[in-house]
Amino acid sequence: MLEGVPYNVIAAKNGKEALEVVSRAKLDLVILDLMMPDMTGFEVCMKIRERFSMVDLPVLIMTAAIIDHDKYKAFHSGANDILQKPYNYSEFVARIKNLIMMKHTANQATNIEMAFLQSQIKPHFLYNVLNTIISLSHLDIEKAREVTAEFTNYLRMSFDFQNTSAVSSFRNELSIVNSYLSIEKTRYGDRLEILFDIEQDIDFMLSPLMIQPLVENAVHHGISKKRGGGWIKLTAKKESENQYFIKVEDNGIGMTPDKIKDVLSSNVDGSVGLKNINRRLKHFCGSELKIQSAPDVGTAVSMIIHINETSSEHMKR
Repeated sequence: MLEGVPYNVIAAKNGKEALEVVSRAKLDLVILDLMMPDMTGFEVCMKIRERFSMVDLPVLIMTAAIIDHDKYKAFHSGANDILQKPYNYSEFVARIKNLIMMKHTANQATNIEMAFLQSQIKPHFLYNVLNTIISLSHLDIEKAREVTAEFTNYLRMSFDFQNTSAVSSFRNELSIVNSYLSIEKTRYGDRLEILFDIEQDIDFMLSPLMIQPLVENAVHHGISKKRGGGWIKLTAKKESENQYFIKVEDNGIGMTPDKIKDVLSSNVDGSVGLKNINRRLKHFCGSELKIQSAPDVGTAVSMIIHINETSSEHMKR
């Protein structure tokens, strides 16, 4: 029935196999039988919810007999909907289309949010850059022109709205990072050391504004608040055919475990915060940000970008 709609269907023999599929494929919907070998539909659904929200990956549970207890357990385990067997074709397809439409609507909301966040240039950053350019115009006109050119590129890339509804690239993101760091290096001078460990000719697709905000956080929240300044380092390398590793680290003031939880649960100053990046990373790649930090030692934020044909098409939509 599903292939006739048509959808691309991946069938699994049991709950364990289903979870393996969920971990490696980018899915729009999971349909679970309540009774399955080795694991129940409830157990599989709860495992899915450890990684994906109800919006990121909808789950429809099917059962031959629905009693109030089963309904409660199904929704408590994280199911979006429950359908009793036997069912007719039109109801089955309607339930599925509703769940997929809900997911796609959430994707559109994420794109709109990204467009809004991308359109914002933080006032303090704008003020500081303009002051730097004005000061340099009296002292070093060539340097003032360089900073102005980098600032122009930073603004152009930030306002490139084609990237709000489509996938960007690592090279585009790196261009924004380079312009941003060039500006901040002019401001901080010897107090900011910049290190790159980027594999030669590396490039891949990713959602916009996944790296630059991490670099900005490292400068603004890590190095700028450390007496004497410090260094930040961007690492990017290919780990396998469809997997890339990115890490932004600094030797700034660091964070406590409670502070890490706080930054992952809120967007600071209306910026593209870690919460937003982490949500999109889970949504598009099925992975999460890893944060290692200690007070007075520094912070390292890393991510794994999984690229496959399904996720690429999903990001483009």
